Amino acid sequence: MNYQPIEHCGQVLWLLADKAIYWPARRALLVADVHIGKAASYRALHQPVPRGTTEATLARLDSLLAAHDCEQLIILGDFLHARTARAPATLAKVDDWRKRHKELKIVLIRGNHDRNAGDPPASLDIQVVDEPWVLEPFALQ
Repeated sequence: MNYQPIEHCGQVLWLLADKAIYWPARRALLVADVHIGKAASYRALHQPVPRGTTEATLARLDSLLAAHDCEQLIILGDFLHARTARAPATLAKVDDWRKRHKELKIVLIRGNHDRNAGDPPASLDIQVVDEPWVLEPFALQ
């Protein structure tokens, strides 16, 4: 078993080893601090960092979604790392990923990086809300 089930507020949640929570009753996967484009943002500042972090992040999300029966992905803040994460190559990778998951409802609860990076492009079909986002019995942020 690669998760730890817990019960909180009458809801069963699975704490996943891959830094996520699965909420079976809502068929929801919760992740935080995705930080798409983080490496590109650092490279824009002329800091040498490895390439491939966006692909690795999207692959991790793919694995989590494949392993769990999900109708929705809830991102608890910090989807894009910074405005420089909007590089065309980075957004093209995210757009391709989103097309593979077009039936998935995605909700982004704005975090501190989201306020600076701006909302994701509308083409990604991500619902963006301010924190806390109430999804009974929880207030997510």
